[in-house]
Amino acid sequence: MYVVRSRLSHLSFLRFGRDMHLIVISVILANIGTRVEERFFPLYVRDLGGSPADIGLLASIMGLAMVLLAPLGGWLTDRYRRVTLYALAPLIGAAGAMLMRLAPSWEWLIPGSVLGMMPGLLVGPALFGLISDLGPEESRGARFAYEMAAFGVCGAVGPLVGGLIYEHLGYRTFLLIQACMLCLAAAVRSFIRDPRDAARRASGYRHPAFLPGLKAALGFMFASRQFRLVIIMACLVGFGMAATMNFFSVFMSEVVGVDEADMGLVYSLAGVAGIAASLAGGVAADRFGRKPVLVWSLVGMAAVLFWFTGARSLASLSVVWLLSGLADNLGGPAMDAFLADLTDTDSRGTVMSVFNSLQSVVLLPGPLVGGFLWEAVAPAAPFWFGGAVILVGAVILALWVRETREAPVPGDGPHCPPVSSPSSRP
Repeated sequence: MYVVRSRLSHLSFLRFGRDMHLIVISVILANIGTRVEERFFPLYVRDLGGSPADIGLLASIMGLAMVLLAPLGGWLTDRYRRVTLYALAPLIGAAGAMLMRLAPSWEWLIPGSVLGMMPGLLVGPALFGLISDLGPEESRGARFAYEMAAFGVCGAVGPLVGGLIYEHLGYRTFLLIQACMLCLAAAVRSFIRDPRDAARRASGYRHPAFLPGLKAALGFMFASRQFRLVIIMACLVGFGMAATMNFFSVFMSEVVGVDEADMGLVYSLAGVAGIAASLAGGVAADRFGRKPVLVWSLVGMAAVLFWFTGARSLASLSVVWLLSGLADNLGGPAMDAFLADLTDTDSRGTVMSVFNSLQSVVLLPGPLVGGFLWEAVAPAAPFWFGGAVILVGAVILALWVRETREAPVPGDGPHCPPVSSPSSRP
């Protein structure tokens, strides 16, 4: 009975405390619109006169901005209060949405798009650090699963509502609604408490300046063979995704003939599946290790891309996106927990931002490659290419990357004791 209770504790997200719940609420408010943007922004570019190659160019410009600024964003979250920057980020995103709303042609989307991606420079490392620190390592995968489930809600609700708004009211109306939601998310985030703040006040810790911190992060990453392999694997998987991400909605619209409302439906199916997959993946990562969950997730992602190119009806697309939601979200909490296991609380933001920046350098040509393959070979070519590259990443992970957390032995007692968030203890 004791062992059963300890296993069920992995599924109890209520024990994480108010701060984790506030994070999840703010994630939903901020990212319902983001999920709409991911799916329908390429169609907005087309509406403003852009071609598939222009879509790829716009994505590459945003990627270049990410490469140049990501290390600075991570260092800021390590040096200053994470919660303050986490709350400020949605306000910057709201300004970007309003700029995009005013764009008269696709070229004028560039400044709004660049400003709109700025919040990710702060939110990514701040959120990663907060979730890593709001409890013990043994339940880290489950906490990331809770966060991923919130993104799954966004994936389920956002595209469905967004497709209807796009079809009946237009993308500009969506951008106005998005700006309002981002402002509300900022208000919620202002109430989150960071356990790192009290620890730093007690110890007097002061983070190093930008350049020394950046040098230390690079030294840590490249001195570790494990981290070098993770970088190679992540870059391959990311490149495969970058070559395809901007062309799903265009393929469904121009090749299959699906309208925006139906696109919203199939995207929402993926979101619903993602909620279950992220919860299961996080618990599995804590119970059985990070690596096996990640390998199965990558194999599933590649298989979905191959299958997607043969779908020619709404029914087949629905099945594809249902499986996509399962595969894409199964490994998310495991990957976050895997990387958190390799870093420490005071340098997570810088290390993760440098890691993301290195990925972005490699990913920069991805959308351009996808656009080239679409126009020079066939509309299905970007998806076949992406699936093959992701499979190579899965092989590297399976054969050469070591597990960071051993699976607990059944019957040894609770490995994830019920504890509240450190910031909510009496």
